[in-house]
Amino acid sequence: MSLHPSELYSPSDWAELFVLCTRASEMGLPGRVYKWLVEYSKAHDLPPPEETAEWSDTTYTIKEALSFLDKFGENWTSNLESRKQIN
Repeated sequence: MSLHPSELYSPSDWAELFVLCTRASEMGLPGRVYKWLVEYSKAHDLPPPEETAEWSDTTYTIKEALSFLDKFGENWTSNLESRKQIN
């Protein structure tokens, strides 16, 4: 039986990953993201993150987290702009 991701970690745990991804992008230091992914895998008996010359789970995670945050920001701003037009 597979668990839903929200059953594995709390929202604050996921928020920590997003902060680590943001810092990794700004500073060019992905090591803490990798460590978080390894700890997550160990805690839930999952395969470790894949890091090869062809693929990096760490790089992919950072890219996806930043993309999610960008989209969230766009949606939030759009929501506020919509309210402004109504008022």
